[in-house]
Amino acid sequence: MSKNLTPFSCDDISALAKSLRKQLQQHESFPSHVEMLNILAKAKGLQNFQQLRQQHEELLLSLQPKLSVPIPKKLKPFMSADYVMQGWPAKYAIQQLSLWFFWCRFQYQQSYSEQQVNDILIDYLDFKDFALIRRELCNHKLLKRTDDGRTYWRASAIPPEGFEPLADVWPSQFISTQLKPDQLSCVSQGA
Repeated sequence: MSKNLTPFSCDDISALAKSLRKQLQQHESFPSHVEMLNILAKAKGLQNFQQLRQQHEELLLSLQPKLSVPIPKKLKPFMSADYVMQGWPAKYAIQQLSLWFFWCRFQYQQSYSEQQVNDILIDYLDFKDFALIRRELCNHKLLKRTDDGRTYWRASAIPPEGFEPLADVWPSQFISTQLKPDQLSCVSQGA
């Protein structure tokens, strides 16, 4: 299980020290881990650690890049307003359109590791089966990869009608290294 980190900072270290001292004096024994987290949160002026963690999560959500293009009509039943796919459609035709949405999340002439591909996909999936989407993108030749699966890149293609506005909007935190011309020729021979 991965650990979610919650940063802690305070504006006034003196006030923090006074609050910690006062709260620790009220304990008969040394506080447990959870009690210590709550003591730190209270020293910061919050009710408990849950509130501290919630504030951090809200901050992270507000910093995520927002897309400002319309969701294609046929995908609206499967996607939330924030472009997260709620489930994999049962109809093959809608599945194909969904793949185009994910294809639009990758930049031309950028190489991605498998982990980077997974990280990009997982941000847009509520059902978290990024491996299914990654495989389907490769099977439909929308995403190409080296034979060993270490490097992925967006295949050259023309998106269907309604996806043109999405085709050039990328999540900036996943911009990878630029592919060199010799890598393109070597990789395209293996694909």
